[in-house]
Amino acid sequence: MPLRLLTGLSWKALALVTAFCALQALEWVLSPKSGVMGGDAGDLALGFVARLTVFLITGATMLVTAIAVLNAFGRAGRENLGVAIIAIVASAGAAALVRYAVGAVPAGEGARYMLLIFTSWLGSSVVLVAGYVYYLRAQVAQEESLAAELRRGALETQQLATRLRLLQAQVEPHFLFNTLSNVRRLSQNDAPAGRAMLAQLTRYLRAALPRMREHETTLAEEIDLVSAYLGLQKIRMGARLETSIDAPEPLLKARVPPMMLATLVENAIKHGIAPLAEGGAIRITAERLANALKLTVADTGRGLGSAASGSGVGLANIRARLSALYGERAALYLEANAPRGVAAVITLPLP
Repeated sequence: MPLRLLTGLSWKALALVTAFCALQALEWVLSPKSGVMGGDAGDLALGFVARLTVFLITGATMLVTAIAVLNAFGRAGRENLGVAIIAIVASAGAAALVRYAVGAVPAGEGARYMLLIFTSWLGSSVVLVAGYVYYLRAQVAQEESLAAELRRGALETQQLATRLRLLQAQVEPHFLFNTLSNVRRLSQNDAPAGRAMLAQLTRYLRAALPRMREHETTLAEEIDLVSAYLGLQKIRMGARLETSIDAPEPLLKARVPPMMLATLVENAIKHGIAPLAEGGAIRITAERLANALKLTVADTGRGLGSAASGSGVGLANIRARLSALYGERAALYLEANAPRGVAAVITLPLP
């Protein structure tokens, strides 16, 4: 018999049948008609064990037959009343036949006694089949609920991936076009510097482009990109731009979303430092706070009153990506830098 036909047969079901059979055997022993009452404890125990064995054969046969019949009809086994009736009759009939086959009937008894066994166990068969139909329906409902949850989770994951790709695609042209615009302006004013910057940009893009489409990178790789970008800007701005990066070695392996630091650095240069004739400084730091990674891009530019107040496309993009990736566990906020400028701070959860 294929294992599929025994789906739902468990130790718990066998234990329930055993308990029912034990109660039936106890009732028989205590009944005056059994002829056991009045004997000693040994006779009572022997009668109970003998009757329990017979009842267990009957009950186990009913259980297996009912389960096999209902499973054989598939979906109809839990939804069709006619199939349930077939399972009831089949399980009670099989129990009577097995009892006869193993000799658990009085000597000389024939078809009439077999019919008595069949009818006496018919009520138990009804309860058994009804319970198992209920079990099958509950199991299917649970499986369908789980499948729906898995489909919903897969859809949410797919939607998140699509949203992140769109947000990432927004970063790429915004970042690259601004850099190319700087190369063009520098080439018009200082051709040798423009060529040097173009060569630096080529090296930068060769390293940066493969990483732009990733959902995650390491802090070390992100700092490498930022360093390359700052190298481009120093060619353009010269002594007007000072930079420093402070990231402890243990944090360099931390996983971070790509291009976020670069976007903050670009924002600081474009809105904070570049408009000032004297330029300014950018300091990038990474530190661990409990179970969070704190990344700070601080500049000495024009300050919070400038266009870097937090409403730009780049900053909005970072907030959207952080929300999609981490929910409320990550954040981007701006604060005043001392003695002047803006400090943009990203906090990310650490494992």
